[in-house]
Amino acid sequence: MNDKELFAWIKEHLYVPVVCDILDSLGYRNQAMHQRLRPLDENCCVFVGRARTFRWLETDYIVKENPYGKEIEAMDSLKENDVAIHSTDSAGTNAPWGELMSTAAKMRGAVGCVCDSQIRDCMRIKELGFPVFYTGIRPLDSQGRGLVVDYDVPVRCGDVLVNPGDLVYADFDGVVVVPKEVEAKVFELAREKANKENISRKELLEGKTLAEVYAKYGAL
Repeated sequence: MNDKELFAWIKEHLYVPVVCDILDSLGYRNQAMHQRLRPLDENCCVFVGRARTFRWLETDYIVKENPYGKEIEAMDSLKENDVAIHSTDSAGTNAPWGELMSTAAKMRGAVGCVCDSQIRDCMRIKELGFPVFYTGIRPLDSQGRGLVVDYDVPVRCGDVLVNPGDLVYADFDGVVVVPKEVEAKVFELAREKANKENISRKELLEGKTLAEVYAKYGAL
């Protein structure tokens, strides 16, 4: 499957917890982002795509020339099925993401943003229908408080190491990052586990006990 087919299949058949379970079984036990990251809109929070990373640095001065230089450069480089990953060391001084960033990202074909910091323009983002995971809300601009110092580099977001191109999957339960080196294996096993869980659910709804169903399928 190409990326477009894979992402569509994931959204139709899987959910973040089952992917986390498979990663756990393969020894990748820290791939789910911290629970402080929550969706802005629970009705618009499911996305799958490739990580495009932004590294933010808090500042206490205004850059006089081109203060948004790398930020704009990074935003304009987004493409179809990208996920903007904002690493800010959980900064609380400003909101690096807002309505115009969401609009620009959506028009470039990006499918979502994970911002380990504050956001703003929340109602306008919800009206736009662009999925964003965030840690809080603050109306302050980043100018003089933070700037993008690099992009498309390894970053830590939500306490998870994210490399450019890693698969990022989000739903209401949270955000999981699947490293490239195990991606194929993860989704092969996730397909099997999801099938077992579907059968288990059906039999539980028919009245069988959890012990019976678990003994039969080993899924929980």
